[in-house]
Amino acid sequence: MDVTPKTPPAAESVKRLPKLDNQELVKTSFWISQIFMIVATVAGVYLAAQEGLSQAIKFDDLNNKQNNYYLRHALYDEVKDNIVTINEYAELIANSTVSAYDLANVRPTISTFVWENMRYSQNTLETPTEILTETRRFYMLSDDLVKKLEARYYGRKLGAKKLTELTAEVETNTLPKLKKSFEDLAVHLKENGIIVE
Repeated sequence: MDVTPKTPPAAESVKRLPKLDNQELVKTSFWISQIFMIVATVAGVYLAAQEGLSQAIKFDDLNNKQNNYYLRHALYDEVKDNIVTINEYAELIANSTVSAYDLANVRPTISTFVWENMRYSQNTLETPTEILTETRRFYMLSDDLVKKLEARYYGRKLGAKKLTELTAEVETNTLPKLKKSFEDLAVHLKENGIIVE
């Protein structure tokens, strides 16, 4: 038995790969088409990134406006309720026989949940400054007037008059501004397909 390797006959020589036609690489049209493909790819990626960023910014803006709407609406409701409470208190002390010593027992319960929690909200300072200032003054002055009534610094009639003047000013100035503020936000949100109630 012969173990020597057989050499292939000449007819069975190794097949050569066909010679590559490199003439296409030297043509200008090939390079121009490659440049256009690269430019189109870069432009496509850039435009897609820009659109994505634009959509992300728009979503964030609408989300902030929606949060602002709810914050301002809640503040409006709280201030409106507090005006009713203070007016009832002013009427009670002006027209009743509650003694000056018992005023602490009929002290109005002012709701400050929204106002206190606004300090933790990143949307608070997006509320117009004028509204925030007037609301802050309302809370501060109403508390001060009630304390002065209880300390008998003001008589009941004068204190009740000052309280009703304060609430009347907030009702005619601050509340309409606050209401317009959150209603404008609602219109803007509705135009962008977000319905708030």
